[in-house]
Amino acid sequence: MKIANYRHIALSYDQGRPLSEQNIDLWLRLVARFSKMSEGARVLDLGCGTGRFSIPMVSKLRFHVTGADSSEEMLGKAREKDTGRLVKWDLEDAQHLTYPDESFNIIFMSHLLHHVDDPTRVLSECRRVLVTPGVILIRYGAIEQIRDDVEHMFFPEVRGIDEARTPTVATVEKWLAEANFHEIASEEVVQKTFETGEEHLNMARLKGTSVLTMISPEAFEKGIHDLTSYIEDNPDDPWLLHDRITLTVGCKFDVKA
Repeated sequence: MKIANYRHIALSYDQGRPLSEQNIDLWLRLVARFSKMSEGARVLDLGCGTGRFSIPMVSKLRFHVTGADSSEEMLGKAREKDTGRLVKWDLEDAQHLTYPDESFNIIFMSHLLHHVDDPTRVLSECRRVLVTPGVILIRYGAIEQIRDDVEHMFFPEVRGIDEARTPTVATVEKWLAEANFHEIASEEVVQKTFETGEEHLNMARLKGTSVLTMISPEAFEKGIHDLTSYIEDNPDDPWLLHDRITLTVGCKFDVKA
């Protein structure tokens, strides 16, 4: 499986993948609603990147948060942003977590599973480190949501990459069931990611979507050219501004015979 190089992506990650305060609040409300946890809950933000969710989960939800990522460069950016030292930052391999059993009440992950070789191993590790009862929340773009989005239409080389590695909603739910999670449910969220088409174009130029770092320079330049032309002709197209994202939730609890 092709894997993006986050050593380079970390340098421009937040610029290239904007997340407004409004959208942060949207996802935090979902985390609070589905987790049903109160202040002080122990949270693992797995694949935390630059801490875009980790820090707000402390400052706004009053959770105790550990941010874990396999990229030291991404963690370095997260530590720079965490001026109040609100979060514990750990270098971790999601497939081989070093935490003891039953360490966390909640595990949150955003756009992680398509980056690992063995997603089922990750979910088994998540179940191990969750308390009973505990909750896992998985935020991701399922293949049925992204195959017709801007990046996949204007940069055709990314289609083959993502068709091979990106799961459907049904697949994520199946993985959770196989890992012995229960009460599995999914909700689609339409997120306004960009205010203008030009803002989306600037994100594409920065290769804010990691798969854009994995295609040929020729395919990338052609896609930028074609996207620029489309935005010039269709500056107000809502398709340029919105993303469809899924939140899939699973619970760990003892099942009585």
